[in-house]
Amino acid sequence: MFVAILFVFTIFAGQLLRIQAFDASATQEAALFKRSVKTTTPAMRGQILDTNGQVLADSVERFTIAADPKIIPGYTVAIHGVRQEVGVTRAAADLAPLLDMTPTQLTKLFTRSNTRYVVVKKEVNPAIYREIRSLGIPGITGERTAQRIYPTSMALGQLVGFVRPSDQSGAGGIEQMLDKTLKGTPGVSVAERARDGYIIPGSQRVDTPVVNGRDVKLTIDADLQWYAQNALAKQVTAVGAQSGTAVVMEVATGKVRAAASYPTFDPNDLGDATKSSLGNYAFNDAFEPGSTGKLMTMAAALEQGVITPDTGVIVPPRLPRAGTSFKDNEPHGVENMTATGVLAKSSNMGTMLIGERVAPAIMEAYYRKFGVGSKTPVGFPGESAGLLAGAKDWVSTRRYTVLFGQGYAVTAIQQAGVFQTIANKGIRVPPSLVEGTVNDSGTLIPSPPTTPTRVVTEDTAVKLSRMMEEVTGENGTASAARIKGYRVAGKTGTADRYDEKLGRYNGFTASFIGFAPAEAPKYVVAVFIQKPSAGMFGGALAGPVFNQVMSYLLERTGAPPSPKSTLDYHVWADQPLSSDDPEVISNARAKRDGL
Repeated sequence: MFVAILFVFTIFAGQLLRIQAFDASATQEAALFKRSVKTTTPAMRGQILDTNGQVLADSVERFTIAADPKIIPGYTVAIHGVRQEVGVTRAAADLAPLLDMTPTQLTKLFTRSNTRYVVVKKEVNPAIYREIRSLGIPGITGERTAQRIYPTSMALGQLVGFVRPSDQSGAGGIEQMLDKTLKGTPGVSVAERARDGYIIPGSQRVDTPVVNGRDVKLTIDADLQWYAQNALAKQVTAVGAQSGTAVVMEVATGKVRAAASYPTFDPNDLGDATKSSLGNYAFNDAFEPGSTGKLMTMAAALEQGVITPDTGVIVPPRLPRAGTSFKDNEPHGVENMTATGVLAKSSNMGTMLIGERVAPAIMEAYYRKFGVGSKTPVGFPGESAGLLAGAKDWVSTRRYTVLFGQGYAVTAIQQAGVFQTIANKGIRVPPSLVEGTVNDSGTLIPSPPTTPTRVVTEDTAVKLSRMMEEVTGENGTASAARIKGYRVAGKTGTADRYDEKLGRYNGFTASFIGFAPAEAPKYVVAVFIQKPSAGMFGGALAGPVFNQVMSYLLERTGAPPSPKSTLDYHVWADQPLSSDDPEVISNARAKRDGL
């Protein structure tokens, strides 16, 4: 018996010696591991700023309050100078007013028996968290998080975008586009935790420091965006339209100063957002431009020497092509126009007679140089490239419809860029949306500049700009776009809208794009109204929004009134035209030339 006891004692003593002498560090490490807690400190997401430094998106410090139901029953408070255990009921009562919850709700959370971690409330502000800490309730912890806020609310929702509430990662708009720049790198801390759930001050910790995200400055002017957004929203509502878009682009730089869409959403409250409102129509929505596309047809014809602004054009009541009889929107007899008049009156048949004199491959090349069929370098999430078939596929009626803006698709940002090119004397500057990022020292690092390209000569651009002034003149289609005291160059558009769900055309796109003062333009304003229920013509529906936004810009920039133009172009021919005249464009001449 003694031998057996001695044997057991020897084994026990040996084990104790091994633990104390040899495995002390390992045991200590295991114990520390059981007490240690790994905490991830989220990086503060960078701000999104407008071109003037106004905050469009910001992150504020918040805390997620969590509970360990196993420890909370040990809550004690001083009663008559003596600490007494008051447990779950008192903990729930003390926390309820701070968390805007009822004691009953909290008691249910604190009495869960199958878990040691229960999220009590998210997005608690730091002041409230400090009050919670002061109570000293064991098992109640706070994890530092961040909440994204958007001061400009709905005015910039579709442009700035939003973040996922779960991890604050970008999920739309600029937030998604520049997520890597904005998000930063979270920090990691490892420390010892006491029985009450709180970190032991001075305990061992191994830290990976937080690297906060960088601020981003946009080209957008928040005040201008707000103005455009409101003007657009009122008009879309007034004409019962499905949606609308308004783009303001700086002529000399291609910088997008506003990109308004309606309907929109509030990124502060995603619960009310619809799926269709989450994108930005200026970049995501592709549609046939209609008559605003005639600008490219005219530019190509001027550049190729097919026309001058005063070239005579005999426009018939109907024009047979590709087995179809084409006509203009408004019925008319034979009209003796100039090329300027064809643009001003938005004659489809006149545009066809002019455009068919430019080979399809050459015309396609011009369209592509203007940016049609390609995404912009902006990189906006979900941006559409539009659609432009190659010239070899311009068969049957498409050979002619592309000339007046049907049979291919563009985005609002692309079409605004077409007009920017003409306003900039033939030089296309691709659009940009980001001024740059702010480094650790607070210095703005500019975005790489876009590369300008010449699309047409300055002579062509100047002549075409002057022709566009007749669109807003007495004989034009856009009286609503006129601005007293200023020369306005622009173009109306009305196009059939293709509905992919229905698989057919359904409704219209009404548009007006222009710039002012025409002799020295600083901005292009492009307005698109989709599927209106009251009216269909761009001059009447989109023209008023253009007028409001451009008038605001002219007043804000202090633009001086326009002088009278030195170029005198006419809409109507000053005498009857003859189809036998080799300088006059007509259907008879087209037949003679085998077109």
